[in-house]
Parts: sequence; structure tokens; C-alpha cells
Amino acid sequence: MPLSPLRISEILLSLLTTFSSEGYNRHTVSYERGDYQMQFTALGGAAEVGASCMLLQIAGKNILLDAGIRVNRRGDESLPDLNKLEEIIGDDLHLVLISHAHLDHTGALPLVLKRYPTVKVYCTLPTKRILEILLEDTVKIMEQEAEEDKSEVPLYNREMVERVLWVLQDTPFSRWFQPIEGVEVYFHPAGHVMGAACIFIKTAEGTVAYSGDIATVAQRTASGMEKADFFQPDLLILESTYGDGVHANRKTEEQRLAQAIAQVIERGGTVLVPSFAFGRAQEIILILKSSILSGVIPKFPIFVDGMVRAICDAYTDLVEYLPEKLRNWVKNSRQLVFWNRPSKNLPEVTKLVPTERIMMFNPKPKCIISSSGMLSGGPSVYYARVLATDPKNAIFLTGYQDEESPGRRLMELQTGDPLVLEDKEITVECEVNKYNLSAHADQIQLCQQVSYMNPKTVILVHGEWHAIQTLRRKLVLKHIVLPAQNGETIEPTRQPEWISDYTLQKIEAEQLTFYGTLETNDEGITFRFDKTLLNSAQWKQFFEGYTEVKAKFMGKWLHVRGLGPDEG
Repeated sequence: MPLSPLRISEILLSLLTTFSSEGYNRHTVSYERGDYQMQFTALGGAAEVGASCMLLQIAGKNILLDAGIRVNRRGDESLPDLNKLEEIIGDDLHLVLISHAHLDHTGALPLVLKRYPTVKVYCTLPTKRILEILLEDTVKIMEQEAEEDKSEVPLYNREMVERVLWVLQDTPFSRWFQPIEGVEVYFHPAGHVMGAACIFIKTAEGTVAYSGDIATVAQRTASGMEKADFFQPDLLILESTYGDGVHANRKTEEQRLAQAIAQVIERGGTVLVPSFAFGRAQEIILILKSSILSGVIPKFPIFVDGMVRAICDAYTDLVEYLPEKLRNWVKNSRQLVFWNRPSKNLPEVTKLVPTERIMMFNPKPKCIISSSGMLSGGPSVYYARVLATDPKNAIFLTGYQDEESPGRRLMELQTGDPLVLEDKEITVECEVNKYNLSAHADQIQLCQQVSYMNPKTVILVHGEWHAIQTLRRKLVLKHIVLPAQNGETIEPTRQPEWISDYTLQKIEAEQLTFYGTLETNDEGITFRFDKTLLNSAQWKQFFEGYTEVKAKFMGKWLHVRGLGPDEG
């Protein structure tokens, strides 16, 4: 039998991986594109960051992936298109899967359950615990806004939130379960925040991965997402928040932030760090505690306000879901995760109540960590209005800032420019800076995860249009990549009309690329590849059973083939 050459196209030292023999590969039912129908409709969260709500129709089931709101908008403008959902599926919603607790992924859940009261809803246990706090706080804010502006009608009430918490079922990470007949689901740790999951779905008619929000670099309160090469789906629905950028080194950014805060304290100022109540605020508290404990910066008082307080308390009850290093510190130090007893080495971290806020404007240097992270509401706005007018003070932003958010406008201002915060105009005289402590994967990390999962088709969501298009250009050589639009239904398993058969063949050929390492020593050369190579049909056809190979350079490519017993 003639042997065809196998081209070793790239060798990337950084991508050496270990394959689990117990892993799950692409569904074993063979099919060609278009043999069955899978439909995807973004009801929100496409070409935007906010209101993530995706309808997946597969194997005769209607599955909703997340149900979020646009956190910087009010009323109906904040919602995904639930009327479109009803138009498409009528009364037949079979399953809701929640990736994590952030409101841009969960804030519309009470309204979904109002329309579909019998639907099953699943998430991880930490997500359920945190979601209770976030939704109850959301109702409280809606009620306050309705009191201040009689034209504002709350989107939902406390009874609707209680309904969500009653229906919500939690399930462990890293285990397949069957929530409804014909559908199996797996929650893979996503690394974004505590409880966040990348959701894997398999049916007899295809497999799907929904990234939710992912982070591959370890944080202090969440381990980085592990590679998911054991699941190679037909469709990957991928977030694109930072699809157009590469993050700075996280440890460097943490050090920059800690030292910048210390410098403001030293000159007698107060630092406000507006923070997302869930995830980012906890990171910043621990960054400062660690920097002070290790002697990198001097000790100073830290105050915590807003919903940050309740989330920190919840973390204390969920210590088992924190990274091992932090769990061990809590155990050995006999301290709470965030609040600590008075100590000569540790700073005092104080929970503020509303009646104490006025005291924060005294001249004593301090750091205030408060929600919201985009200055779109919460106590951080109250503090910013006063602190921003004094050049001794500083406002340091550490997370994503929506295009329409006050935080984004603050970043773009020059010193002395005016800024409107909740209808009040102030003149910004304080120091303003941005530090990249992102809990999202950047472009390189997103591409790596796509490489590990090797999907047939990728749909890009959860990103501004420029980020999506930039990421698409990076992925399109190896995958069919479809940017989603809100309200548009996509059939991801059908060959798009704009992709020629020739282009499709090139994409499928590129998907046969495997990464490995090259080692040289006095005895010779060793190529080492991931075990996924052994599962390919080409390996079994052209290499299985052979113990010798023949290599030949053709230009810059090294071609390798199995050497038969009669060849020399």
C-alpha cells in the first residue's frame, strides 16, 4: 500500500499538553454537515458585552444558555429579546443552563421563569449562592429607582427572585449529568470567577461547548481554566471580550496597582477602587493584604462598601471552592478570607455601613473598595463625586469598562475635564489610572482554548464588534467562524454559502495540525506529540504499527512518513 506523507507543519514549545485517556472526543455518530439541524439564536450578548442570552435548538430540545441584562441600562432596554424567544419556541423551553452569577449572564432569569415557570435551571453551587445575593440586591436597587422616579417600573420583584432560587438546581463541576432526556451536560471550571463554568453539551445529534466567560491565568480567588481537549465539539460558542488584545503580565499589574495605591497613601490622599462586587473586589482585597503582609507596601486602612461586603461573606462560606493555596492560608492563619483580627502585620479591613460613609471624607489616607466597577451605580459613585475633585486623591479602575459607562468616560478625560455621575457634574482633578486585572482570556489564550477543543464551527459572542472581528481573523484559517448578531438565527452545521468547497477543504486540512515539542541531545532528535494524534484516522492509516520513519525536507517543511519493511 502506498504511504502518503504526514506534514509536520508547526512545532510550538509552549503548547505541549497531556491527554487524558478518559476524555470525551467528538461524538461518535458520523455525519456530514447539514445531515441534521442545529440552530443558534443570540437574544442578547452578540456584538456587545451584556444581556448574554443564547438559544440553542438541538436534538428537538430548546436550551437557553444564560439570561443576562445590560447592567448600564434600565427597563426594557436592559433586557435580552425575550419576545423573540417566545416567537421562536412558543411555550417549549426545556432547559436553562447558567455559566456564572454575574448579572450580565443572570439578571433576566426571573423574567424567563415568569414566562416558563416549569423549565429546569442548572448551575454550580457557588453560582447559586452568589446569585441569591446579586438578584436580591438588584430588586432593592429597582425599588429605590422606582421610588425616586415614579415612571420607573421594577422589572421584577422579590417573589420572582424567590421563585428563581427555588427552581435553581446546583450540580458539581467535572461530572456528566442528564438534566433532560437526550441531553447530557458537563460543567467545566472556567476560571473567570468562583463557580464559573464552561458548559459542554452532548446529544445524539451533535455536541456544543458554551464558554460563558473564561480566564486561563490563575487569580487569587479562582484557578485558571484548565484546557478542555477531552471535549471536541461540533460547535463552540466563544466569548470575545478581549479578542483584540493581549493582557499585560498579571503579577506585574498587581504590583503596579499595590505600589500606586501606596504612593497615594504616602502623599496623604485617599484611593477609590471601583470594583465589580463579585470577583474583582475580592481579588483587590487579597492583592493588598498580600502586598502588605510581604512588606512590599506599608500598612494602611482598607474600607469595603456596597454589595462587596455580602459577597465577601459568601466566599467565607464557600472556602472549599477557592484555590488550594488560599484555602491553606485560611486554615493555617486561622483568619477569615477577607476580614481579619487586628494584627501587626495585616491591615484592618473594615466593612462600611451607609451611616459611616460620610466619615470617608476625613483627611486620613485610606483605600476604599466599593461597587460598582464601572461607576454606573452603587456607593462608588457617591465617593467618586467628592474624591475626584482633590488632586491628592486617586481613582483606579481595574476592569472592563462598557462603551457607555461613566468609567469609560472617566478613562478618556483629561485632568480638569467635567464628568457627569448620576446627573451631577464634577470636575476631575484627581489621579486616574487603569490596571489590567482582567478575569477574561485575551486573544492568545482564547485561540489556545479553540486549538485544544478543535471545534468544527465557532460562533463569537460577548464582545464589542472590533474585538470579534479581530479574533475572527485569527481563527478563520482553521475553523468556520461566524460572528453572531442579536436576533439572527444561525445553522452552524450547514456550510455557509460564502465558504467555497476549496476553502472548507483547507480549513479541514488545517484541523489535522498537531502541536508538540522538539528535543535534541547527543543521541539524536525526539519529536513529542500530544496523544490526540494517535486518535486521528490518518495516523492509524499511515503510521500505526510502524517503528521506523523517513523524514525529508521540502523547502521549510519537514515531511515524515512511516517506513515499510521493504523500504530502506
